[in-house]
Amino acid sequence: MAVLEAGAVLIARAWRAWVDLLDRREPPTALALVRILLAGVLLIDYLNVWRMGLVEAIYTRPPVGVAIGEAWLSANAAWALATVSLALIVLGGATRAACIGYVVASAALAHLTPNGESGLDMISRVVFVILALSRCNARWSIDAWLSRRLGRGVPAEIPAWPRYLLMLQLVWIYFSGGMNKSAGAWGPFGGFTALANALSDPHAARFDPAWVGTIYPLTRIATALTMAFELGAPLFLLAYEKRWRIRYAWIALGVFFELGIAFGLRLGSFPYGMLALYPVLLHPEVYERLKARTPGKRASLPS
Repeated sequence: MAVLEAGAVLIARAWRAWVDLLDRREPPTALALVRILLAGVLLIDYLNVWRMGLVEAIYTRPPVGVAIGEAWLSANAAWALATVSLALIVLGGATRAACIGYVVASAALAHLTPNGESGLDMISRVVFVILALSRCNARWSIDAWLSRRLGRGVPAEIPAWPRYLLMLQLVWIYFSGGMNKSAGAWGPFGGFTALANALSDPHAARFDPAWVGTIYPLTRIATALTMAFELGAPLFLLAYEKRWRIRYAWIALGVFFELGIAFGLRLGSFPYGMLALYPVLLHPEVYERLKARTPGKRASLPS
């Protein structure tokens, strides 16, 4: 009987902790930044595809294009829906409908040309479904402006669980990436040569591989730090919860990791899309402190 009572108490405590977690509220700054930044990165991609005249070449079947699948939307319709949806997401207009519209259009394009997908396309569909369920439009959006004009008001705080879910998603992406780097070149037995190899690959490298030799020792250090960063990703969650300052070192490593990829490799918008998710890694208080330090806010603060 005592065991059953103890078990019931543990279940009740766990349930209460779960309810409290889902009931946490915070300013919408982080989710609004992710909404604007990620949609902006993707919008530039979609407009570039149109500018280069590649919409039909990528998403229609031979002999016009290279598509191998079928979808419920034509190539032009799917591209147009995705582009308009991304523009609306950036502006925060009809945000929830726009998020779902982008996910539908992106999925249709993925059906048409599966081999044309990047990792960012897959990640973005997950992110925008979560954003559609959030109040990411409560700041810096047409939706918020219209709500104020209609006298409905805009919440100063929104549920925090979508940001937690995005943070968990980001940590998992990095950790699973580290777990999948099983080639010897990523570890000590392979001499940590993986990044040097990548920077020398003529298909992916941005520059002539001859320059890699001048920084070869640095590439080995960078490879080791990459593995430490990715495999240590779950520890960030502990550091975040405990508010240990070491969490900023992990974030800084991630920023340098993504910028290094963008500088040395031709991977398109992927590193910029990943960086667009980084606002979820900061506590809400960080944004409030930054807001308080702006010149317009200092005068209103109590001395």
